[in-house]
Amino acid sequence: MKHTCPHCGAPLPGDASFCPHCAQSVRDRRPVKIPSHLRRKGLKWTLVLVVLAAACAVLLWPSRTTVVILEEDESGMVTVTSDLLLEYFPLLAGINFSTTTQTSDNIDDYLMENLQLANLVASRGTYGTDEEWGMFSARSSGTRICLLLFDRNTHLMGYFIGEPIQIAERKWQIEVVSCDYDFTELYEEQLAAFEESWREDFSTYIPPEEIENAGTVWFLSGYNTGKGPVLREDDAQIYHLWHALHASNLARQCREIQRLEEFLPSEGRWRCYLLLDADYDLLGYTMLDHQGNGG
Repeated sequence: MKHTCPHCGAPLPGDASFCPHCAQSVRDRRPVKIPSHLRRKGLKWTLVLVVLAAACAVLLWPSRTTVVILEEDESGMVTVTSDLLLEYFPLLAGINFSTTTQTSDNIDDYLMENLQLANLVASRGTYGTDEEWGMFSARSSGTRICLLLFDRNTHLMGYFIGEPIQIAERKWQIEVVSCDYDFTELYEEQLAAFEESWREDFSTYIPPEEIENAGTVWFLSGYNTGKGPVLREDDAQIYHLWHALHASNLARQCREIQRLEEFLPSEGRWRCYLLLDADYDLLGYTMLDHQGNGG
């Protein structure tokens, strides 16, 4: 059977792939079908590349920070107040400020050890902190501080965690990172867990004169918020102590009972203490005034 070109009709060699007369291809061209699994694979890698590009953009985009200047007084103390920070953050509603030994990468861990969340849990969401303030000693090397800024009860608008930098004589600098974190879910989780067990944890009162005979070896210290010898249900130090008792680092937070006098409250205040035995098991709680007396 004569093999001819389908385009010009000229005779073709048997193994020709194109016509030597008109230079047209003489082979059938069929569309190549891409297997469906390869299409999905290609799409998957495209999505991966898009996600990686977005992640790189986030990592390369600098966090918005605000430089805050703090001043050291003649005694070497640096005080941070809401009034000072309002100059930098006009929407500020309240702050928490404290020194910290926490080294977590999770901001929730810092929220759970501060007064804001404790107030929210104790008040069942009614109020947080309003005019909280704090201070640190500029003459203590390696001091890490935790500053949390709130524009409403369950919303964190900024934070600084780390060591302040001295920029001049008696002048220190921190760089506050702006953020947009609604921690309502964290508050609700903590409240639910707290409600399950706090009454049992605070069911046994131990008068000061019986602390030694009770077998106390360790104690956990509450906040300086007590207004009387009776522990009120809405006192923020209840949540603070409850959280410390159930934390994974309980032993690290405990102090020897011989040091109890170092942690007495300010005059006019009462402080709650959880008392533990040598194995860190809870014995009960006590309430003390600034002289170490009970109610």
